[in-house]
Amino acid sequence: MKTKNLFGILMLFLFTFAFISCDKEDEEDTKVTNYQEYELTVASKKVLGMIFSEGNNYFRKVYAVKKNNAQDWISFSSIQDFNYEEGYEYHIKISETTYLDYRKGDPSWTEYKLLEVISKEKHDSEGLPDNFLSNNYNCLNAEFRYVIEADEKDELEKRLMNNSPLFMCKQFVFNKEFTEFAMLNEDSEYLVLADGKLIRETNDNENFPDSYKLIPLEGQVAATAQWTFICDFITHKAALTMDAFIVNLPGSTGNSGGMRSQIWLYQDMTQYAQEAFPEAGVKTVVVSYTFAIN
Repeated sequence: MKTKNLFGILMLFLFTFAFISCDKEDEEDTKVTNYQEYELTVASKKVLGMIFSEGNNYFRKVYAVKKNNAQDWISFSSIQDFNYEEGYEYHIKISETTYLDYRKGDPSWTEYKLLEVISKEKHDSEGLPDNFLSNNYNCLNAEFRYVIEADEKDELEKRLMNNSPLFMCKQFVFNKEFTEFAMLNEDSEYLVLADGKLIRETNDNENFPDSYKLIPLEGQVAATAQWTFICDFITHKAALTMDAFIVNLPGSTGNSGGMRSQIWLYQDMTQYAQEAFPEAGVKTVVVSYTFAIN
């Protein structure tokens, strides 16, 4: 009797072990959970959107596409093997494959791959949205001002225009809480010069650099603050700090009928320019950005 019980227990153990082993083996394989093919119309230029990667959202240029001759443009982040050339509207066929692999931190993901270029036409796509951002984000056009005093002013100006995000930015994007940002330049290949987190702190300091007076602000200063832009670059993070002045404009009203306000951001870049370009004879470099907030 005992022998039969032991034999039964042993068989149950072996069966359970085999079942777990097979289940574990299944989990260690990469599985295809969905596959489909369809056609896309791809717009002649990319626009600003957001992509999700490794638990974070990033501002990026994305494709504007219409799926299977739909009426509305939608966002599309990437297509493998697609050699896109701006200025051309494409009609293509792609595959969409969804994978599952429990060995990865994010076990499920989807890949899109080009199967065929059906047509490629030199054509400016119509009806494109300005961006694919949600209502929680605002794109703000920024007025850029700067003053450079240096022995080699023209050369220094050229180098700053080509190397410094502060000299290249044309637009800002902020979420409504002003805790996330992106610096944009439509002429840049990647559109997004820098993006990341924004830290705002009150600043009662009245001893601002004298160079700020070279770009006099207009209106009544309602408050001052320090804005620190934590930039998420591919290889590293960097902090960019600017002094912020919240300014009420006289004789103007915003959308709600109240006083219209602006943000004036300043940074004295003199020390940076002196260290980065010692041969230029730098005396003063100061920049300012202005944009409306209501």
